[in-house]
This record gives sequence, C-alpha cells and structure tokens, in this order.
Amino acid sequence: MKCAPLALVAALSGLALAAVPAHAEAFELEIAVGAKGGVTMVAGQGIPDDSRLTSEQGNQVYFPKPEYFGHFGVGPKGGLSLELRALGWLGLETGFYYSVDQASGYVDKNDALSGRTIARIHSDQVSTAYHVPLMLKFRVPSEVVSPVFGLGAEFIFQSESTLEYREEQRAGSMGGYANQLNDRNQIAPSNYTLLTLSAGMEISVGPVRIPVELRMGYNLGFDQAMSERATYDESTGEITYDGKYQGHVGVFTGVLYEFDLLL
Repeated sequence: MKCAPLALVAALSGLALAAVPAHAEAFELEIAVGAKGGVTMVAGQGIPDDSRLTSEQGNQVYFPKPEYFGHFGVGPKGGLSLELRALGWLGLETGFYYSVDQASGYVDKNDALSGRTIARIHSDQVSTAYHVPLMLKFRVPSEVVSPVFGLGAEFIFQSESTLEYREEQRAGSMGGYANQLNDRNQIAPSNYTLLTLSAGMEISVGPVRIPVELRMGYNLGFDQAMSERATYDESTGEITYDGKYQGHVGVFTGVLYEFDLLL
C-alpha cells in the first residue's frame, strides 16, 4: 500500500510517454524552475482509549487512557520547484520543500460524580520536515490563465518532532496531570508518503509563470491503532508515538521561470 502512490505516478507517466508520436523528429520541452510557498493544515486522529500494545520487553500492556488526542493546525511551507513540460498540456513536477507543521488537540476531564468539567488538557505537536513531491500535472492550454490539475505522491522526512501537554484548570481540579503526561508521552520524527491531488491555475506573464494551487494529501500508511503508532519501554515508563500526520491540505503560490528546449 505504501508504494501505491509511486506506482500510480509511474503508470501514468508511461501512458503519457506513449502519447508522444514515435515518428516525431523533435518536440518542444519546457523546464519551469522557481520557488513556491504557502500554508499547510495538518491533521490526525487520536489513539482510542482502552488500547493495547506489545512493550519493548515483549509483554502485552493495556492503556485505558493513551492520551494522544486528535489534532490539527496550520503552519508555513516553502521551497524550490522544478517541472518538466511537454505537448503543451503534460508536466512532471518535483521539488524540495521545508515545512513547520503545528497541530493541537484537547480533551476535557470531568468530575466522576457531577459530570462537571474540572480541567481541559491540551496537546501541542510541532514537527519540522522536508518534502519531495513527484506529481504528474495536467493543464488546459491558454494564453494567460491555464487551469492545472495534479496527481502523484509526496515523500515526507521529518527532522524533528515535539509533543507537549498543558493544563487549563477549572474549579475542583487538583492540577498536575499535564506534567504526568509530559513525563510519560514522547514523540519521535517519522517518514511517510502522501497520495496527493492538486487543483489550481497558472498565470503566464511572458516567460514567468505564477501558480496558485490547492494541494491535498492523504497518508495511506496511517493507522489509528496504538500498536502501530507507538512503542512502550517498561523500564522507563515512556510511551513514544510516531510523528505522522494523517492528512495535509495547503494553499500555495510562487514564481516560476520557463525555459524552452527543442529535443
């Protein structure tokens, strides 16, 4: 399943290349180079209560309250873009991007007798990551504004990830639970792949191209189960979660310069 996005891009690339006439002596190839940037929303489901996993010592351990909450948030993303273009409507895009992903969640703690909320526990996850997209792009040719659509994969390599808890106390709260979670729950950087779709437009001003696009990605390898998302060390009492997000949605723009080649 994790190879599905790359296999899909390869298959579509093969079909696109087959569309080029075999007898053609030459065809135009354009290369668009530049930078893109924008904002990305990341989100992920929490881990259910009453979960189990096998500890690093090989024992089955039960966690009534893993306390890894569902979360979402917005952060910046930007970098370099390279796109090969042919036939006036087909492109293959890659690039190298850097992002700061921020996602927060919370859960209310209620009094067992009255049901009244006595504390709200917040979680804040911050991850930095490098992104390498590989996407087929399809455009509707136009002199000035061209609709553009894309399909492919985005490979994400997290360089750092942190998880912190904070407590919003209400009347009747004893406090201190966030500190316990900060001592127990850790997070580690992770690598994963998104199946990615994009839609937008490109404005042409001479050789300069100004893209505006919405990009959506889903982590096909995401699993909500604690046994797939965490490890537990009985000697330290620490749970270490992976830093994967379930989905990314972003809005981007930038500036590209297009060079014409003749092959």
